[in-house]
Amino acid sequence: MKPIVVYTGTEPWRGRPEIRESRKGRVEHGPGIYFTTSWQTARKYGKGSRTVLRVEIDPDFVWLEDAVTSMETLVGWVESRRGLRHKREIVDDLIERAGRGLEPGYARVSALVNLMVNYEAITGAHGPALARFLVDLGIGASHVRQSNEDWVVLFDPRRVISWRKFEEGDEFQLPLIERRR
Repeated sequence: MKPIVVYTGTEPWRGRPEIRESRKGRVEHGPGIYFTTSWQTARKYGKGSRTVLRVEIDPDFVWLEDAVTSMETLVGWVESRRGLRHKREIVDDLIERAGRGLEPGYARVSALVNLMVNYEAITGAHGPALARFLVDLGIGASHVRQSNEDWVVLFDPRRVISWRKFEEGDEFQLPLIERRR
């Protein structure tokens, strides 16, 4: 399987990347390391003393958009989080909406991520904890199509194979990502 090739605008990495705590309004698509197929977008996020890295990611994982698990697993994780903002609302919304179109007792894992983002409950330690929970479920990343570019929100930094600084001669716009199912 060919690696996923993407860019990120960031401080230069010293060693393997990691999922860090984030502040309110900084995680549009969940907790993780954000990548794009567009050099220009990465450059915009990498302004100042930051740089653009060309990264290869091992695609041998389940995408968030394809993941389903038991409602008991999702609700149990939410209820186990001490100090989680809007815990009751997240659980109620999961129970009400998450299992639509699925076998009873099951839900799309993306519903939990969306609720955590929408309720702004993903800040502080809850973001990295959610990323670890997703990885424990075998979910490596989320895929977001943004008009003419793709974003990858990587939950499992161990999937990073290699990285290097963007160099002259690299493609400015990488191919869109084809997710395997």
